[in-house]
Amino acid sequence: MKSVTNEVQALVGRQLGLRDVRLEDHLVEDLDAVSADIVNIVAALEDLFGIVIEEEALADIRKVDDLCRMVAERIDVQPSGATD
Repeated sequence: MKSVTNEVQALVGRQLGLRDVRLEDHLVEDLDAVSADIVNIVAALEDLFGIVIEEEALADIRKVDDLCRMVAERIDVQPSGATD
């Protein structure tokens, strides 16, 4: 199974029509995402991982790495039998 980071990078790439997405890429400045793109990416991540990213958290998303951390934090708080 792919890691959270790989899954997030792949999803961002698919949503924005890009091949290479790096963790340090800024969504707006480097990847030319607009706010609607970011909302769509977040919605897709919520569906993919079965999590909720609160609307207030959207303001903190600048880089691909920010998305990875948000997903990882929310997966960690989900009830599960195992931890990483």
